[in-house]
Amino acid sequence: MKKILLSLITILMPLALLAQQAGDNFTIKTTDGKTTEWSLAGGNKNGDISIIKHNGNKLELYAKGYENIGAWQTYNLDKIENITFAVFHKGDYKEESAVDAVKNMGIGTNFGNCTDVVAMWMNMNSNSVTDFEKAWGQEPTTKPMVDFLKKNGFNSVRIPVTWFQHMKADGTVDEAWMNRIQEIVDYVIDNGMYCILNVHHDTGADDKDVKHWIKADEANYKENKEKFEYLWTQIATRFKNYDQHLLFEGYNEMLDADNTWNAPKNASSYKGLNDYAQSFVNAVRATGGNNETRNLIINTYAAANGDDVLSNLTIPTDKIEGHIAVEVHTYAPWDWFAQKGKWDASCSNDIKNMFTRLKNKFISKGIPCIIGEYGTHGSKSVSKTSSASEIQAAADQAADIVKQAKAYGVATFYWMSIFTEKDRTVPQWTLPTVVEAMKKAYNE
Repeated sequence: MKKILLSLITILMPLALLAQQAGDNFTIKTTDGKTTEWSLAGGNKNGDISIIKHNGNKLELYAKGYENIGAWQTYNLDKIENITFAVFHKGDYKEESAVDAVKNMGIGTNFGNCTDVVAMWMNMNSNSVTDFEKAWGQEPTTKPMVDFLKKNGFNSVRIPVTWFQHMKADGTVDEAWMNRIQEIVDYVIDNGMYCILNVHHDTGADDKDVKHWIKADEANYKENKEKFEYLWTQIATRFKNYDQHLLFEGYNEMLDADNTWNAPKNASSYKGLNDYAQSFVNAVRATGGNNETRNLIINTYAAANGDDVLSNLTIPTDKIEGHIAVEVHTYAPWDWFAQKGKWDASCSNDIKNMFTRLKNKFISKGIPCIIGEYGTHGSKSVSKTSSASEIQAAADQAADIVKQAKAYGVATFYWMSIFTEKDRTVPQWTLPTVVEAMKKAYNE
């Protein structure tokens, strides 16, 4: 944080314009020693400024919706000692194409089952942020955990975040939750690593307890368009001064109204998904700052990678070219770990075919791709209690995917198992054999 002090004599342009150039918050100190903080982005200070006028010897501020201070606040210029703008910069932003960003990510992992939890037995008014983070068995993310990843050759982290349990009725995100997400993002960015921040289990398959509010469905989009755009406006505004190492992912695994995996039940569902993708890009770009050229990520239907879903994904219209990447997930061939217990040639061929599809649909056209999740998940998954042969099978899979991905300039993010639960607090690898296989494959 750095401060910029402006002499009142030099205020020849509207204060709002100066604030937009310098930062969203500013403080006015008067000669009687009183200070008042004002905000141009969110009203979390004394007022959400909509009109500022320099009127002769007076500075007039209009704050909407704050009855305790009235409609107008007037300062005599000769009574103002100084105006201080607070400018937040998280690194020096250097515009980077999506292709370059994805290539530079190296190997990555997910901090899953933590800030992405859905815990319907809790609520933001009665439970703490920590309660939510621990609800699915993980320990809260700390800086030493991220430092450990960086020290051991990882250059990127995907932070899945579920927002709906932390949103007020009007769609405003709970401040404590937003602050905690920012804290975790800072752990990653401060290490010079790439960070993907997303909207996670706001999408997904419904069950008797949870009805996910974002669906690949035209009626759902029309109902939730404003709420979705408002969510992304809040997220993007909070992080708009972060450097190019931060990327936004619009949504995770968006399903249709029938909760259909792999491909939607009806082709019309693709329009709902594509509309959400366009709204995501529009909302982020509208916040300005570094978000005008920040790299953004859109996922296919269900984050699947079959020909049909790839062909029906529409790349959003953007103000600039070359700043959108496509994300898919792969646990293919499904349930291989339980049914085969080894990673064989047929498994590898499935991955080869996936990369061929990604190349033909996107990579060859200058649109980079990301494997946002992969691993052994199915009816059974690898863990530290798995047999040596099972762990080796997981290592073979990870090495194969990382090696093939690198050849296509694709970034990869393992889903959790390599660094999870109590091992995060040490910190130490949960599956060092798998990690070493990944690193060797990437560095060959």
